[in-house]
Amino acid sequence: MDDQLTVFRARRIITMEPGLPSATAVAVRGDRVVAVGTMESLRPWLDAYPHEVDDRFADQVILPGFIDPHLHPSLAAFLLSYEIAAPEAWELPDRTVPAVPDRQAFRESVRAAVARHRDPSEPLIIWGWNRFWHGPLTRADLDDITDEIPIVINQRSFHEFVFNTPGLRWLNPSEDLLRQYAGQLDLERGHFFETGITVALAGLGPYLSEPTRFGRGLGLVKELIHRGGVTTVADMLAGGVLGPQREWDAFREHLDGDDVPFRTLLVPPAHVWQRRHGEQTADVLASLPEQNTTRLRWLRAIKTLGDGAFISQNMCLCEPGYIDGHRGEWITPPDELRALIEPYWKAGFDVYHHVNGDDGLDVTLDVLESLLRDHPRPDFRFNLEHFGISREDQVRRLAQLRATVSANGYYVYLFADRWSEVGIGPERASQMTRLGSLGRNGVNFSLHSNLPMGPVQPLLAVSTAVTRESSSGPVHGEHQRISVELAMRAITIDAAWSLRMDREVGSIAAGKKADFTVLAEDPFEVDPGGIKDIPVVATVFEGAVFETGT
Repeated sequence: MDDQLTVFRARRIITMEPGLPSATAVAVRGDRVVAVGTMESLRPWLDAYPHEVDDRFADQVILPGFIDPHLHPSLAAFLLSYEIAAPEAWELPDRTVPAVPDRQAFRESVRAAVARHRDPSEPLIIWGWNRFWHGPLTRADLDDITDEIPIVINQRSFHEFVFNTPGLRWLNPSEDLLRQYAGQLDLERGHFFETGITVALAGLGPYLSEPTRFGRGLGLVKELIHRGGVTTVADMLAGGVLGPQREWDAFREHLDGDDVPFRTLLVPPAHVWQRRHGEQTADVLASLPEQNTTRLRWLRAIKTLGDGAFISQNMCLCEPGYIDGHRGEWITPPDELRALIEPYWKAGFDVYHHVNGDDGLDVTLDVLESLLRDHPRPDFRFNLEHFGISREDQVRRLAQLRATVSANGYYVYLFADRWSEVGIGPERASQMTRLGSLGRNGVNFSLHSNLPMGPVQPLLAVSTAVTRESSSGPVHGEHQRISVELAMRAITIDAAWSLRMDREVGSIAAGKKADFTVLAEDPFEVDPGGIKDIPVVATVFEGAVFETGT
């Protein structure tokens, strides 16, 4: 082992370790921290080993490397590479995409994209449509724009597609798939939603995964993650987009090199892998960690899905439901959820379960309670992913059941204003992602981006959690605010715990990985509304410095 130490000095080092919360120097050997404290307290190490002092961050603030415990690199690689017409603006490494705020602007955006489209034999794919801003959208609406070029519109949540007539001809879906998913598609309207998107992806997959295009998209994702100051991410749909082998090969090529400043934890979606491996799925998934590398790690875990998407208001709600009377959608029907999860639970897998509505949450907690009764486990992670609409009694119940939460950090910021006006009204919109209630009940929670559903900007998630301010300024649910301390834990040590990584990352302490995020300002000292604006100066991944250019 190389005995050389590197000592990073900073104006302040926020360790997220309660016993030693603040320091000014951290000594690193290879990929590990050997000591943290002051230059004086590090003296025994510095006297014993050769060392160099790195003062490039002397006027800045070092924190543990940020963790995004739920995003989708493959989906983001697809969607951020194509045309975007979303209600909010997107700042991407290769371009700035302006907001498309209403129906007229959306139609104009689609027409402009059609005019730019060069090859009429290839589909024009546009991501970002949301009917709550852009109005309803059908096959006929798109045919009115063009009946020559294949158009594929992907809803802002990814959970829906709308095709025009040439697009459906290009897709050429199989009759078997159409019958299998008939309950969640409407060919007359060109609409595929929730499980029905399986039909759309069967045709789109080979086109979307063209290696050059997909590699370029992963390059965008890589840059976004680095800009956000993130050193650990969890892919919560691993192997479920391109297929296990093609996705693994692409990740090995683009996300496993020495130039990649983060590690990717891989959590496979149970339903996708079961279609390939049937009753052998648990054994297959248990063997995946044998492939692990420094930057790509399979977890002994599964991703499952309950109700539909929050962003499209397809989540399943209890009374009084939606204002307009529409009903949500189930991805996994309630009477099938336990049977889906039980084999993995018995085999010791952790469960990361997508659930957005309070009806979906009731079903999920019933399943967890029955599993704990019939197959007790002393140590587990049963993580509720997204956690859109909930009730106080559910928070108390999930605390009793030892469930945990990974909340979408951007629901309030991006959607609380509009959901107050349409769908659920001000009361429930103000209580979405009720983090204050989780904190009061002692529930461990983390914050995630769900990229491309939200931007990889952990400091924006922190700022929103602390202020409950939406993008246009109003505060939604002031009593659901949390402290800066809890919010910062949610992107560091508590996120690490939720992924069983807290022995390695999430705080700065002797023996842990030397993963740091370097900020220009101290998030504990600035106005909470300004936390989102603090520049990320650099990250350190396993001892190597990666500057952001900020």
